[in-house]
Parts: sequence; C-alpha cells; structure tokens
Amino acid sequence: MLCGIVSAAEALTEFSADVTYFDNHNTPLFTGRLFVGNDAVREERSSSDEKEVRITDLFRGVTYVLNPQAEEYHQEEALPVPRNPARFCAEMMLLDCGLKSREEIGGRGTERWEAELGFGELSLGVIAWYDQNIQYPVRIELKDGASQQLSNIQIIRPSSALFSIPFNYRRVEQVDMVQSVGFPEWP
Repeated sequence: MLCGIVSAAEALTEFSADVTYFDNHNTPLFTGRLFVGNDAVREERSSSDEKEVRITDLFRGVTYVLNPQAEEYHQEEALPVPRNPARFCAEMMLLDCGLKSREEIGGRGTERWEAELGFGELSLGVIAWYDQNIQYPVRIELKDGASQQLSNIQIIRPSSALFSIPFNYRRVEQVDMVQSVGFPEWP
C-alpha cells in the first residue's frame, strides 16, 4: 500500500477493508485486511500458511513488521507519502503525475491518478484510484501489472489494540525477519 505520514491536522477517515493482491496477470496472490485509524494503518496479508502484519504509526513515522508465526517484529522507517494525490504530485520527486479521469471501481466513485517516479535509469509507474470519501486508494496498479484492490469497505473506527505490538513479540533485526517470512516484497 502507499502508506505514509500525514499531518495531525489532516485527520483520516477511519475504516476497514478486505485487500486482494494480484500478480501482473491479474491472478490473486494473497488476501488481507486493512485497518485505517486516525493516526495508524494496519495491513494484514496472508496465504495458506503464512501471515504478515504491517503497522504504520503515522505520528512517529515508523512501520512495525510483525511475523505472527514466530511472534517477532522489526521496525522500519515509514516514507513520508502525502495521502492526498494532489499533494503527492506536488511534493514527490516525479517525472510525471496527475489526475487522468474519474472512474467507478467496485461501486465507488474514484479519481484515477497516474504517477511516474524516476530513479536514475529506473522508473516506476503507479496508477491509483483514489476514493475521496475514505481518503485512500481503492486500487493501486504498478507499471508491471501487479496490483492490489480493496473490497468490503466499512467506515468504522478500528480497535486501538490493532495498532499495538503484542507484549510477547520479540524485536529482531530486519535481516533476521526477512529470512523468517516467505512473502515477496509488498507492492
């Protein structure tokens, strides 16, 4: 997901949703759940035998990556990505960015935004269908065709416990954690 840091004055709509992650042939790879609180986002992703949880604390600018099977977690810096696509286009180092059209995705009215991020010889193309009602993209598609899409969106305040690390989890270094979880990188 395009999670990031938001200013305290930019309160988020709180909601939960199902998430489906697709490969570049639009074949479902994983399913998950998304919980968006006012100052935190929890992403859960699972396959038949693996589960991973990412909790992004928007206030502190940090993401905790949890491995429930091993009861371990590690900490990463959260990238400051504006949630509003117009601010994203204005503030990020982009080759091209802008509103392209208004479309309906999963019965929700969205704005289709496209961005081309440049990294020297490499570039990354992203298309996001942003829903102003929930202040979040309901679909994100990368240039290579990999994507993720929200469904079953419920405007509801998630429990604050969802944004906490369980007391019995052990903190590990990121290298240890990568070896213990079998998921490819998050799209």
